[in-house]
Amino acid sequence: MRKILRDLGLPAHPTLQELCSAYEQRTGRTLHLIEREVRPGEPSGEYEQYLGEDRIYYPKGTSLAHQALVKCHELAHLLLHHAPRHSAIDPEVVRRVLGRSHYADPAEHEAETVGTLLYLELNLEPEDGAAAHIAPALTHREGRHA
Repeated sequence: MRKILRDLGLPAHPTLQELCSAYEQRTGRTLHLIEREVRPGEPSGEYEQYLGEDRIYYPKGTSLAHQALVKCHELAHLLLHHAPRHSAIDPEVVRRVLGRSHYADPAEHEAETVGTLLYLELNLEPEDGAAAHIAPALTHREGRHA
């Protein structure tokens, strides 16, 4: 995983914003992160590619940690050059039909593995609430939040 970060010109434990910016610089494409409502049975995340931009959709109304994990999963698809499955189909139809509950598709399994490893390398800020108040006491010696 650190090789992917090095290839993007990133140090160990970058922020999610640094990871996204490095992707844009490497590819010359704009990356939009778009929050959306997710209905039961829909995949929690999705990515789309257009001529000069990529879009990652992530779930609204969930924890920041879960949102970051979904963003990493979808970004892994882009980094691994996976072709979007439904580029010619209305995304609304795909969301209703292809709820992701398992990873029988090798590309999904690969993106889940790489996305999770990317997520584990990120330096994430604590969310609001009690965790944010005790976070300084939990800061790892490398400067990462525990």
